[in-house]
Amino acid sequence: MITKLRLKNWKSFKDSTLYIDPLTILIGINASGKSNVLDALDFLKNVVTSNSRLIDTIEQTRGGKDWLIKRGEKQCELEITLKDFDDECICAVQIFNKDGGFIYERHIIELNGVKCETPDLKDGDNMLRLFQQTSDGLTIAEKMAHFEQVISEDLKNLFVFNPVPEKMRGYSPVSSELKPDGSNIAGVIASLPKDEKEKLEAELTKYVSPLPEKDIRKIQSVTVGLNNSDAMLYCYEDWNPDKPIDARGMSDGTLRFAAIVLALLTAKPHSLLVIEEIDNGLHPSRAKELVKVMKELSQKRSVDILCTTHNPVLINELGNDMIPFISYVKRDNEGNSVIELLEEKDNLAKLMASSTIGGIMTEDKL
Repeated sequence: MITKLRLKNWKSFKDSTLYIDPLTILIGINASGKSNVLDALDFLKNVVTSNSRLIDTIEQTRGGKDWLIKRGEKQCELEITLKDFDDECICAVQIFNKDGGFIYERHIIELNGVKCETPDLKDGDNMLRLFQQTSDGLTIAEKMAHFEQVISEDLKNLFVFNPVPEKMRGYSPVSSELKPDGSNIAGVIASLPKDEKEKLEAELTKYVSPLPEKDIRKIQSVTVGLNNSDAMLYCYEDWNPDKPIDARGMSDGTLRFAAIVLALLTAKPHSLLVIEEIDNGLHPSRAKELVKVMKELSQKRSVDILCTTHNPVLINELGNDMIPFISYVKRDNEGNSVIELLEEKDNLAKLMASSTIGGIMTEDKL
């Protein structure tokens, strides 16, 4: 699993590290650089797993080629730290801008705290070191080859999710893979075998039901057409339990919340789910339900969650025991984005003596 992301000359960052835990919250004022962190993860997934040309992957990233590398620099580097049981490796993805053209390189640069140099046939000692056995009987070269697979798999399963309610209101094709905008949630539910579909709908209903003023009794996906190739999302509410409403009549908050719950219920175990502005469209009074869902499903399904928020109510609902897992992004005196751990802020105890974490965030004291 991915445990760290280091950004070097990436967009607004000069050199900063994000620590990723089972539930990681990223906060910061507008234009501090939060979205640039999420862009880095999305780019890593695409550049490692996509068959597209490098320039196409770069142009698909927010800001495109003009904003990928920090202004005044010729290259950027994204380092990810991954753990696989007792082993840990650091992989560096480098992008070079040479005369307007872009070059991509990827290397494992460290394995279990030992620097890994590129094998050089002229360097006999280095080649010999790569084939020395470690304590578990594998050579360093074998472990590096294993981690190449781990890196590809972890980045393939990484999911940057930003559900857009407006795109979720229509019929969606029956499909097995959830789209990044959540537009096909009905199709994903409908694609499952009957028993699995009913179980998923029951779980979805359980987590989403307390969201509106009156409880939702049931959420269901129904296929349509001669070939049952499309689906529509329906919900039964206590207001009128005999007449379900389809996605066209559901609120933005309900649709977005349902999509986030579905993403957590269908994500592969030991994967990373990344959500920008997780509480967008959600009433502050429902922040408690969102926190409950994130904590419960993250633990239950072994899915790590990284999300950004501007909502002080949500931050307060997390509780003080979550302080070690909150990072904040700010600009330094030179305009570089910097990620800092909330628990390491010098005067945090003094600030908390007179306010909550959400209050400190609202008063811009971080």
